[in-house]
This record gives sequence, C-alpha cells and structure tokens, in this order.
Amino acid sequence: MKDRLGREIEYLRVSVTQNCNLKCIYCVSEEDRNIISEIGSCKKDCCTTLAPDEFEAIVKIMAELGIKKVRLTGGEPLTRPDIIEIVERISKIPQIEDLSMTTNGIFLDKMAVKLKKAGLKRLNVSLDSLNKDKFKSITGGGRLEAVIDGIKKALEVGLAPVKINTVLIKGVNDHEVDDFIELARDRPVEVRFIELMPIGKYGEHNAQNIVYSSEIIKSHPEMIRCEVCETSQPACYFEIAGFKGNIGFISPMSHRFCSCCNRIRLTCDGKIKPCLGNNGEQDILGILRNHPDNLREIIEKIIYEKPEGHNFNEKYTSVRDMRMIGG
Repeated sequence: MKDRLGREIEYLRVSVTQNCNLKCIYCVSEEDRNIISEIGSCKKDCCTTLAPDEFEAIVKIMAELGIKKVRLTGGEPLTRPDIIEIVERISKIPQIEDLSMTTNGIFLDKMAVKLKKAGLKRLNVSLDSLNKDKFKSITGGGRLEAVIDGIKKALEVGLAPVKINTVLIKGVNDHEVDDFIELARDRPVEVRFIELMPIGKYGEHNAQNIVYSSEIIKSHPEMIRCEVCETSQPACYFEIAGFKGNIGFISPMSHRFCSCCNRIRLTCDGKIKPCLGNNGEQDILGILRNHPDNLREIIEKIIYEKPEGHNFNEKYTSVRDMRMIGG
C-alpha cells in the first residue's frame, strides 16, 4: 500500500529479540554492558516478546497490505531458540517474495543449513573489523574466526547474496577500508560501508567520527558506480574490474533517501516503528492479543501515516538503541 506521501511500502524489518551475544560499542552503552549476561540475555525485564505465531499473524496482515520483503533482525536473531520456526512460518506466507536476515554471524556456521531449509533466502552479516583483536574490542568479546566461518558456510549453502555490513568509525576501523574492499575480489559478496548514525549514546557522542561515503568513493577511483541502483534501497553500489563482488555505501547522514523509503519496522515487543530516525512508534501488542479483528485497520493507518523523513540532522536523540530497534 501507499503511505500519505505516495511511497509504496513493501519492506518490513522484524526485530525478533533484543538479546545479543555481542556488545558492540555503537549498539550497547557501557551501562547496559553491565546488565547483559555472557550469553546475551538481559537481566532486567527487557520486553514482552512476540511468539512465533504472533509474528506470523502480524506479517500476514502486512503482506495483505502490500509487504513483499521481510528482513529478520535483532539483537541477534540466532540467539532465539525458536528462530527456525519463525523463519518457516514467515517463509510460507504466499505474498512474501524475499525473506532475509541480519546476523552477527557467530552462530551462522552451525545454523546456515537449517536456515536455508526453513526458507531463508539471503543474509546480511555485520562485520566491523578483520583484525581479531580489534574485532574482539569492538564487539565486546566476539570471535572473528566464527564470523568468517559463518560467511563461508552461508555462501556454500546458497544463502546469497551475502552482504557484509561495516560501520566505519574514525580512529577505530577506518584504516581497514582497503582490507574490506579486498573481500569482494574473490568472493561473490557485497561489502557495504555504513555511516555511523546517532542512535544510542555512542552514535550521539561521536558525530565527529563519522566516515562519510564520499571520502571513500573519492579515494578509490577504481570503483565504478553500477548503472542500476534501486531508488527504494539505501545502498548505492560500485563495481571494480576483476572483482567477483561489489562495494556498497549506505549514507543516512550525508544522503537523505527518505523520499523513496519503502520500509517499516516491527519490534520484538510488539511496536510498529515507521521510521528508524524518528522516535514515533505504535504499540499493537494489546490489539493483537485482545482485539485481533481490529489489527488490520490499525496497521493500515500506521503505515499510511509514516513520517516524511528522519531527524538525524536535527540533534536527534533516540529513545531506543539499535539492540532495541533492530538493525
């Protein structure tokens, strides 16, 4: 369906959990790191989490309203013991043409085959350093080798294309740009550099450390912009002669793509968030559980009233960090 500005809303991001087995610096504040256990379970009452059949019920209604693509996110979706059931349920909804997932890749080597059989089509893997010590520091203890093995397994079982998402931060990992680009030389992957956003305390306090996409593009003239770039997608892609993969840039801070945004978000605690860079959200959990016959009408209204654009350039302060929103 179209929103009030005529944008065709076809893409749903579904956060299935706030829990994560990593504690990345731009996602989890120092304070929150102290209340998250080693296995990623929050010690406080984080949220009333939707069950697999509830995710299915909501996605079915959204599919009837025009949603065609679904991406499962978190936290870390693979920390949910019932994630395969969630994938199976959503993959069987007839209108859903594309079902993907964003993961940190730690458990991917063990779960890639099951995910593929359950109906998952492709993956985004978050990877912010190719140096094992730096990776451990950025992620709060993650093992780089596990992620690399997961990417290899995903390519092996056909969860493609694999998109590698890298948030660049000056003074932290910006010196690894060339190393990340090299990943696409012999692998059919899409390496995507993402500008740091003001979501959570780290992003809000490190605006001076944003690595703008234009800086990388300017310093790498060997990259040729792909002729076909979908206007509804935030990433712009470049090719390099002889490379099997591509290089992409997601530039929310320097390139406002709100006018063609086609996505909406569902959080694990039953809230619809129409815009990543806007604190507005609507709680549908009570409606789902107590008045399900009213749910379609309410969701349709929420989609129709999707905000015009994000507030990132207006001293924005998010009430949720990325772990609570979904990547």
